[in-house]
Amino acid sequence: MHSSDAFWTSAFVLFLLQCGAQSSGSTERRPRCATDGSTMRCVLEEADVFSSDPVKLGGIEGQTVDVYTKCQQSNSERFECLCYQRINASMQPLQHFEREHTNGTHTVMCGNYSVTVDEPPQRRPSVPVIKAIAIRVRFAQLVCVSEGNPRPNIKWYNGKDPKESKEEKWNRAKSIVKSLPDPNVKCCASNVLGEECTAVYYHDLDTQVDDQKGQIFLTSGQSLLLQCKKESNKDPKLRWLLNNTAISGVTSLYFRDWMEYLSIESVNVTHSGEYICKSKSNHSVNTYVKVFDNDKIDVLQLNENSSILAQNKASFCFQALVFSHPKAQCHWITPNQSKIECEETHYHPYNSSFKLCNPDPGQYQLKLDTQEYSVIRNLSLCISDIPSINVSTNSSFITCKTQSSKPTALSWKICPSHLKNIDSEDWKEIPVALSEFPDSDQFCQKKITFDQPRSHKENHLIKCCITNVAGTHCSEQILLQTNSYTEYIVCLVVIISLFMIIFVLIVYIRVKKPVYQSQIQMIQMVGPNDNDYIYIDFREFKYDPKWEFPRENLELGKMLGSGAFGMVMQATAYGISKPGVSIQVAVKMLKEKHQAMEKEALMSELKMLTHIGNHENIVNLLGACTSTGPVYLIFQYCCNGDLLNYLKSNREHFHKYLTDAFNRDRFRGLYHNFQQKRNSSEFVESNDNSHMHITPETKEQENEALLSSSISSVSTIEEMLKCDSDLQEEELQSLTYDDLLSFSFQVAKGMEFLSAKNCIHRDLAARNVLVTLGRRVKIGDFGLARDIEHDSNYVVRGNVRLPVKWMAPESIFKGVYTMQSDVWAYGILLWEIFSLGVTPYPGITVNNTFYTMIESGYHMEQPYYAADSLYKVMCHCWSLDPVDRPCFSKLVAFMEKKLAALEERLYYNVGGYSYNDIIYQNPPVTPDATLEEELQSSPENSLEPKNSDESNTTEDLGSVRPQPGV
Repeated sequence: MHSSDAFWTSAFVLFLLQCGAQSSGSTERRPRCATDGSTMRCVLEEADVFSSDPVKLGGIEGQTVDVYTKCQQSNSERFECLCYQRINASMQPLQHFEREHTNGTHTVMCGNYSVTVDEPPQRRPSVPVIKAIAIRVRFAQLVCVSEGNPRPNIKWYNGKDPKESKEEKWNRAKSIVKSLPDPNVKCCASNVLGEECTAVYYHDLDTQVDDQKGQIFLTSGQSLLLQCKKESNKDPKLRWLLNNTAISGVTSLYFRDWMEYLSIESVNVTHSGEYICKSKSNHSVNTYVKVFDNDKIDVLQLNENSSILAQNKASFCFQALVFSHPKAQCHWITPNQSKIECEETHYHPYNSSFKLCNPDPGQYQLKLDTQEYSVIRNLSLCISDIPSINVSTNSSFITCKTQSSKPTALSWKICPSHLKNIDSEDWKEIPVALSEFPDSDQFCQKKITFDQPRSHKENHLIKCCITNVAGTHCSEQILLQTNSYTEYIVCLVVIISLFMIIFVLIVYIRVKKPVYQSQIQMIQMVGPNDNDYIYIDFREFKYDPKWEFPRENLELGKMLGSGAFGMVMQATAYGISKPGVSIQVAVKMLKEKHQAMEKEALMSELKMLTHIGNHENIVNLLGACTSTGPVYLIFQYCCNGDLLNYLKSNREHFHKYLTDAFNRDRFRGLYHNFQQKRNSSEFVESNDNSHMHITPETKEQENEALLSSSISSVSTIEEMLKCDSDLQEEELQSLTYDDLLSFSFQVAKGMEFLSAKNCIHRDLAARNVLVTLGRRVKIGDFGLARDIEHDSNYVVRGNVRLPVKWMAPESIFKGVYTMQSDVWAYGILLWEIFSLGVTPYPGITVNNTFYTMIESGYHMEQPYYAADSLYKVMCHCWSLDPVDRPCFSKLVAFMEKKLAALEERLYYNVGGYSYNDIIYQNPPVTPDATLEEELQSSPENSLEPKNSDESNTTEDLGSVRPQPGV
């Protein structure tokens, strides 16, 4: 860069230049600029370049802009710097910017600082503001102004030759013409987005004396220019009056034509009224002006519900008479949702006539739009034809069937069969009462069926008749003959049919499959007791279409689970998180052969999930596919499977001695788990570390461990993206006591969220909790895809299979499910977690003895890996009286306190490690062993006495009644 006064010129469309970082509340800086019309020269001072306030340079389209920047050298000499454009990370001289290449924004380098060029969005021209201005005595000009981006082009119609346009801003155009006595003058502004026009309202007292010109309609903010003209050798003293009040105007004389202008640049509703132009000879012409606050659309005439005969279809048209200001765009929307532009048959100022001819039967819509307002009207067309009538008979009834538009009358006609010459008077008519008939597949057509008991007294002829808008039509006559044995046969058939129906009902009730119902349910309390509640029925709730996801962007993969009602598939969703990004998801769907009520239940579950909302410890809904195909519910995909199998598969990696975990993973595993909780958990409070004695070597190891942690608190989308990557291979294999506490805490947080939403789960267990990266757990509902017939955890009780080992007594014996029954199940889940996946009540068969034990208050023994305080929490959850069980918010607080204390002790003892509260060790791995078998290890493997601090941590849960044991 030279030190001399060098500058560099760039020709481009410059709408907005901002230099430096923009912040809220910053003020604009204006550099020194000068222009000669075609070129603008601006100098950026050192203060402009180095300031954080924005610098704005305003230019005009097509204008050349010279930008000078001043920098400072080391020897304090000042010199001019050049501007460069950054293109693909390389520096190039700034060139002319073509609109299609800028994409609205580009960056220019001025010295070491960047300048951003922003192009405002395009917009169509504003409605031109037109007014009359007095240049000198008795001489006026008309001015027309409009704004838009790109800058509008102004054109006058009816022979007006505009003077040179004058631009006041980059987006503003202005045009001036002479005042002439020309009728039908209008000014129009146009750009690539459209055209807007404003007319001069012309009145001639020589031809319209004592005449009404008509009405003028305007919208608030538009301009009004009235022109009154009279030919005279002398001044006729023209003046304008509004509601008989004189208003000053602008007078102009062109030869012998005297003109009086009334200009209002921006009208409002107060300018509505009668405007009168008068001369001194009392000649006058008047017009009415109506100003609307907003755009106005009125449908004046419309044949909304039409019913015609089939032979008249070709000549039928929907017709509409519409008043609109400004003129509205019109479209017909057909029954198949296609859009047809309206055919305008007539247009009188502000009134338009539209029609649609030879339409097919069905529901239509008329859609009228202005820029600010829209109106939709519904129409329908019903076509009636001569119906085809079918008559059938059996031993008891005669049945008439047909398809027709809504009938006005139905009847049977009967005639004796012995008559040889039958006249119309011989037919006896039996009217049939009209009722509600079901719709057919064809629009407005009904499926009409009615019966007549059969008479066996004598032979006779019979036919049925129907009357609709097409007239009265009858079926072919049929002959009915008597049969002496008919009544007995009918009775026998009825009796046999009745027995068969009863038999089928009995078989159906016995083998009836239960219909699908979501395990998670939202309840509404209806009484003073906790047991007085109802399930909220979401069938009548509206589905929010914002959750709809394009079916074509979903690629199904392998099956993750299958049950009696449906399945869960792994899938890839393209663009569900953000455009251009694909993630792995889980898709919940019904099986191919399903009942309508099961689909309705799945849609109810979808509406309930959208109503509940998202939580980090719930398997959250991401979207759904509900139209043109089977219903898909799209959920987060948790790549580590369910918690039960996760605990079982990681038993051999569990460390009860923290030193083992340190030695195995060289600090990385344990710090990985704890640091992740420190970053992501809401409950860990900052502790005073003044009492911690950590050697420099230990501190260096700690820092190294913290820096090597690759997973911190991640959002839901990031979590799913990582499940798609190879980061699963980096998941640490060590499983420690704090992981079990973390699982317990996260499940409690998820259930606290559900209970706050008045939701009950009804099947809370480790098999229904999923594990994803970072050992984050999420509560799910897998009732649709769980094979309960082959799952030993679900026991037949009555006509259903229930997970009785996880159910509270009131749920087993009374069928009552509440938040407190979920607390009981949470206690069972804690037992599963701290036994590393052992089935609850090991060695106990579910039979009458088991139910008696539950009723009497039996509690399972303390699990092998649980501290005394945690076992006390389990016993609180298993209180027979639901009132004595803790709520989930207290359980969250307890687990939060335990995790915080454990982490504090870990950091306290990390230098020379000793940990007396909980002694860890590697137990023998027996995947399917019972609890008693796991406790038969050597004496040194038993739990040692717990610290007194830990035994007191249950005080937060409140008093608990002692529970008897069996």
